[in-house]
Amino acid sequence: MSVKSFLMMCFVVCSTAVFGQQSPVDRAVALGQRGDWAQALIILEPEVKKMPWQADSHAWYVLGYVQKELHKASGSSELNAPERLGAVHSLDRALSMGPNREDDALIRAALDFLARSFFRDAIDRIEGFTEGSDEEALALFGRYEAIILNLDPMANVTGQKADLYRYLGQANGLLLDRQEGRDLALETILFERSVAHYSVALELVPKDYPGRYNLAITLYNQGVRQLKRINHETSMFELMEIQEACVGLFEQALPVMEAAHLLKPNRLETLKGLMTIHYALSQQEESSRYRDAIDRLIEKRP
Repeated sequence: MSVKSFLMMCFVVCSTAVFGQQSPVDRAVALGQRGDWAQALIILEPEVKKMPWQADSHAWYVLGYVQKELHKASGSSELNAPERLGAVHSLDRALSMGPNREDDALIRAALDFLARSFFRDAIDRIEGFTEGSDEEALALFGRYEAIILNLDPMANVTGQKADLYRYLGQANGLLLDRQEGRDLALETILFERSVAHYSVALELVPKDYPGRYNLAITLYNQGVRQLKRINHETSMFELMEIQEACVGLFEQALPVMEAAHLLKPNRLETLKGLMTIHYALSQQEESSRYRDAIDRLIEKRP
């Protein structure tokens, strides 16, 4: 339903008198028809805090709709954008009061729009990811999840949440690749965040192939980064410490890559990963076995 159609419906339902005798709800609707959402808010917002409008589901719905339109006009994607938070609050309150069937459908549609706006903004944070954006992306998704579950307590957003955590793992991994060797403290932070995000994603959806493969690669690559720290100035003690850390990371990567392989046994990338990790662990026989499997798979391809 368009904004104009919605407002016309409100006008027909609410308007019972000439403009000078209109209620604050009617006046807000009339102002909205003219696109004056800001003035509609000024008229209506103080009134819904007082009786009788405080207990009027329709009044809270109209206020929420006005706030939603102001948010759209603002173009804000901030987590705590006041118009968006206000709209969610007003529409939630309207819904909790048991509105009539027509209002109920319109309230739910408006809340769904706001939920999807939070979800889009969470994804935007990942697409334009900068160090430390994790918490805001997760908070935006949390707002999306809360609205969806309020609309339907049986809704399942597990897959979407797992995807979000996997995307965050990838985003931190990409930053890690770009700043390699520049700041060891930041390298550690990004690596640990990446692994933590992948781990949560896999807890949510254990049979997620991309999550397992990417986690294995992240662990393996961190081991390779440690090897690159070795140079002519590396002491014997440091060398032993680095080698131990590398082996530990390669050993962590191996079962994760094996789990990915079990999910999709004929993926060339996974076979290459297993061949490489076994080679890094000096397990020549196992590495050769996966190299042979790669050759057989390539031969079968047209």
